[in-house]
Amino acid sequence: MQSDYRNIYQDARRTAGLTQERWAELLGISVDAVRQYETDKIRPSDEVVLRMAEAAGQHIICYWHLLNKSRVASEILPDLEQKKLPEAVLSLLVAVQTFQDDGLRELTRIAADGKISPEELADYNKVMEQLRGVIREALHIEFAEKEGKDGVDHKAGRG
Repeated sequence: MQSDYRNIYQDARRTAGLTQERWAELLGISVDAVRQYETDKIRPSDEVVLRMAEAAGQHIICYWHLLNKSRVASEILPDLEQKKLPEAVLSLLVAVQTFQDDGLRELTRIAADGKISPEELADYNKVMEQLRGVIREALHIEFAEKEGKDGVDHKAGRG
């Protein structure tokens, strides 16, 4: 779950620069529902969150929603903050290089006999942490803020 709590549904509306009334109209829901989402009284449906992400141009809202609604997701998926594209790319390159230099060799050594011995477990866990870091940084690119050549800020989106 997000370590520094903030209301992601309110953030989505504010990012879109809309009042609660206009936001409700755009999403096809009541103003009361918007207020309840923004005060944590109820959680929006996945369909409403998808519309929020499209309207705000921030698909990372869907990811955060999934982390907030599913204990399973919050246990296995990494926390993400939204980064700008150049920062996300550089972070991924560093993570990949670190894994390539250290982790890949260690993982190959550990896996060579087809089992993880008790003596190898700490090294294996360290390598897996590096690999999870690569995955986390790749996800940052997926959800990065992208600014187009036209000077328009194109928030991360799919398709």
